Amino acid sequence: MILFLLELPSVAMALLIIGTTVVLAWFIAEMAHRFPLAKLKPSFRNLLPPLGGAMMAGYVIFSALIANSIWHDKEFALQAVHLEAHSLSFAGRMVDAQRYPELGLSIAAYAKAVTQQEWQTMSDGIENAGARQILDNLHQTVLTGLPGLSDEIRKSLIATLKEVEVARQNRLMAATDNIPGEVWLTVVLTALVVLTFSAFAHQHDRTAARIMATLFGVMIGSMMFSIIAVDRPFIGKVAVSNAPIAKLWENR
Repeated sequence: MILFLLELPSVAMALLIIGTTVVLAWFIAEMAHRFPLAKLKPSFRNLLPPLGGAMMAGYVIFSALIANSIWHDKEFALQAVHLEAHSLSFAGRMVDAQRYPELGLSIAAYAKAVTQQEWQTMSDGIENAGARQILDNLHQTVLTGLPGLSDEIRKSLIATLKEVEVARQNRLMAATDNIPGEVWLTVVLTALVVLTFSAFAHQHDRTAARIMATLFGVMIGSMMFSIIAVDRPFIGKVAVSNAPIAKLWENR
């Protein structure tokens, strides 16, 4: 379901999520209107509005913490991609391209394998074997190949490729770092509880119940949209772009 939403344009995804939560909120409000609370003790009925407000505040804080976490993860993924691209580009500029063309060709081949093949599979935890092999061969080339290369430049190339390796692993980890199902279940259940308390707190006034259902539905839907939109950093319309790495082989 989340993957289907991520394929939609951002505006369409937002409208669908918010519209769904508003409809659900209205449904709960209408159901609550059919079960009046007149038989309940006044002390309990009077607790509903403040308790519902406190629960909504708690839900907002909880959602904000989740949103902050996934936005941090997206920033981490973006930094990994830029570091990987920058390190590869720097490695290619450290040697004479005419004297050692194999280095530049290997970097371009790796960048092509990453952007055209690995980018589509890494969110499922699948590392592309071709890209992995090219990078391993690149390490071997720097260690034992490139005859006549000075020791200082060779050491710098080795250090730079280590940065590429770290950035690659960070990218692969970020690609599979999404919200667990248990957390999603908590988000959905707490939203239902908040909407239910709001409906019962205003069940004596149908118009007020609908207004609050709309407001709470829009607020909860907006929070869910902000979470879903970046839950998977490399999938969807607001995903991290592969352009920095793609340029390394497109320019060749």
